[in-house]
Amino acid sequence: MSDAARPAVRSVRVGLHFAESVSAARFAVEGCSRDEMLETLAPCLGGSEEESRRIAGTILRRLMGPSSGLGAEDAAERPSPLAWVTAAAGHTIDSRHLLLYAAARLERLVMAAASELFYPRFVLGRLPEGMHELDFAAVNTGKLLETDDVITHRLVDEYARRRWGLDDPSSTQCALRILREGGALGATWISRGETRCLGYFPTHRGPSWRVFTYALWEEFASRGRRTVPRAHLRSMALARLFCLHGPSVDVLAQRAAEAGFCAIDGERSGGPVSAAHETFEDAARALAATCRRAE
Repeated sequence: MSDAARPAVRSVRVGLHFAESVSAARFAVEGCSRDEMLETLAPCLGGSEEESRRIAGTILRRLMGPSSGLGAEDAAERPSPLAWVTAAAGHTIDSRHLLLYAAARLERLVMAAASELFYPRFVLGRLPEGMHELDFAAVNTGKLLETDDVITHRLVDEYARRRWGLDDPSSTQCALRILREGGALGATWISRGETRCLGYFPTHRGPSWRVFTYALWEEFASRGRRTVPRAHLRSMALARLFCLHGPSVDVLAQRAAEAGFCAIDGERSGGPVSAAHETFEDAARALAATCRRAE
């Protein structure tokens, strides 16, 4: 897809709100409508009434919106696949990873930061597009002769201005916070001259096979691609978001196959992976059952 054809990278103002999102998933599974969930969530978020309702609305869009694989009318009447799995997983790392994935699929800035900055640097061993080594080092940490194995907010913000035309430091900071709260990034303090700043890096604590299975359905099967070449899996949004190397994706596919959620054709030759359930809802309910058994 050309740059012109891609959706614009827009500002992000709402963090992950993990606990509130898990609560919203449980409300959805219990049969609450969107309006009921909005009225219940908003008072828990603090701030003005307008701000709390805006945050609650964003939480519900991430949980029940485009990432659900359902039309707007259906999503308003029954829980999304994401809600089923998140509610069953509860306050676990699986839920945190699922909610990050859903946020990144809806908020392009979050996904773009991961896939255009962290994934090239830490998985492909490349610099972000349009930057050379000295430029990267000077913008990133202010060091001309060495490059730390981190990416700073300064670099993300500068890249956003150059690449996406987004001049909004608070928004790029929010995107990094979402990636960190969601478990994709860790952070460490580094020195820049006489000051300190946070440097971000992949945690390398990748998602579970359950999260992989959800992503397999969300990215491919729910859009009609029931069988996916292995090479496509290695560059799927989930892999770029969590900076997964190809062998790590293969292991996740193998574990999902062992659990009965997909089939691997020609495993020894790196054959394609096929979804095993008939519908996204069927897969989500089965995933939810495995989450409950794991508690």
